[in-house]
Amino acid sequence: MAASLFYFTGGNAFAVREEKRAWQKQFEEKHGPENLVVLQALDVKYRTLLDEVSVAPFIAGKRLLIIEGTPSFTKEEVELLLGSIHPDCVLVIADAHPDKRLSAVKALLKAAQVKEFTVLDGKRLGQWMATYAATHHGSFAPGAAEHLVTFVGEDQDALAQEIVKLVTYAGDRPVTKEDVDALAVSSGEQEVWKLTNLLGEGKGDEALRYARRLLAHGEDPFSLWSILLWMLRTLVTVTAAVKAGERNPAKIASVYKVPFPSARNLLRLAQDVPLASLQALLVWATDTDKALKTGGFKSTKEAPEELLALIDQFIVRSAKLVV
Repeated sequence: MAASLFYFTGGNAFAVREEKRAWQKQFEEKHGPENLVVLQALDVKYRTLLDEVSVAPFIAGKRLLIIEGTPSFTKEEVELLLGSIHPDCVLVIADAHPDKRLSAVKALLKAAQVKEFTVLDGKRLGQWMATYAATHHGSFAPGAAEHLVTFVGEDQDALAQEIVKLVTYAGDRPVTKEDVDALAVSSGEQEVWKLTNLLGEGKGDEALRYARRLLAHGEDPFSLWSILLWMLRTLVTVTAAVKAGERNPAKIASVYKVPFPSARNLLRLAQDVPLASLQALLVWATDTDKALKTGGFKSTKEAPEELLALIDQFIVRSAKLVV
């Protein structure tokens, strides 16, 4: 194991990036910016990198070289690189998702001191959210952090942005569920999963409120209509899988190429929906979409009233599939 080579990885891009930033900051404060070099893996040339790692630090004890991503070198080039690192040079490779099938990546991981940053969920994610809020002089009221996750999802980049916004808005008091409802911006994937979850459980009223909340927060009606059509196509696929005898959402996601959260959320509805009802909704949605695209409905970005009514109809019809 090379004492001068570190590899930041593990699947958590946010944590990898934060660790890299922390190293940069601490190093600059101790050894000066002139001994810090940051390179992009896609742009770095092998000869250039060899020159960089072999250079001694300038009037300092150490030199830090950070590569964002894993360079596309051969195994032989990696071995030569490792033997060329100056004793006072520290090389850091920051790549949350390296292709571990490549021989060069295997060689680097074997030689490096690997720092693993895995994706957070559940209790660990909640602890991180509380800590991150505290670093920005804020906190969460009971249930508010969990509410934020249900709306934004578990992506730490998205959560970090929302947390900063929410604690700034809340000021000296804890962030509440009402703050999340008023300010949080849902991710595109989370919108789909939330809608499929509500409609899959037959919660038409909640689905309507959620859709209207998205629109009030600036969601484009045409984009929301596309999300609903995508959900219907996915429901048809999951229903076909169920009729073929498959009940495992993970297998449905893998074999039928649908996102696992959607397969899981729609499974109950797919098991209970009468085929005649699903076919009727599919025909209605198809005809309606054609009419939207051919001028049958007068809906524009400036005057979306007819489309908004169609979105309401879609949600109500979907919620009544098994009624």
